[in-house]
Amino acid sequence: MKTIYLLLLGLLALSHGLFAQRLSPQIGLNMVPLFNKTVEVNATVLRTPGYEIFLHGGYSFPKFYQTNQNESYDRYWEGTAGGAYLKLGARAYWNETGKFRIYLGPQLTAGYLNQTGKSTTVVYCVMAPCPRLEREGKNRQNFLSGGITAGVTTNIAPRLTLDLGIQANTYVFEKPDLSNTTIYVPGVGRKPVQGVASIQYTLKGR
Repeated sequence: MKTIYLLLLGLLALSHGLFAQRLSPQIGLNMVPLFNKTVEVNATVLRTPGYEIFLHGGYSFPKFYQTNQNESYDRYWEGTAGGAYLKLGARAYWNETGKFRIYLGPQLTAGYLNQTGKSTTVVYCVMAPCPRLEREGKNRQNFLSGGITAGVTTNIAPRLTLDLGIQANTYVFEKPDLSNTTIYVPGVGRKPVQGVASIQYTLKGR
């Protein structure tokens, strides 16, 4: 996906002039998406007491969604949906020291969503019952969203930290056309705001 490639190139260009600094990179896992069969791996490429630059990558395993009405009351869809995403962002800390450090920052998410299933349309006739129109198919939709993340970070062990917060996203161009209103969009979620609960492991000492 071109957008993901551009995010990677931007990250490399930004990091080129930063490797001379003393870094404390981290890797971690966001536990909230696990409830939606999504694995999100976190990597902090630049980490200082005052700010961080992070890169998150995730994959949503295909999940089956049962028949459910979408925005049209006479059309139903059931099938599987899944995809992947890449998230690039930064955050600044309100307080550089302390047990609980408050952070706020922007983020950009690029990804894709695959939907495969059967769509059923109910046709209403006046004189006689009409057969339902059924159609099977699949589609792939790319998306780009921008947003902010905010929360607190605390140390739970010498090399382990816990992030608790929220992230809010909005689509940059247009929202993916969801065949089912309950579909989880990789990296964004079902609603514009979702929680964050991530455990991070520090690779190098401070």
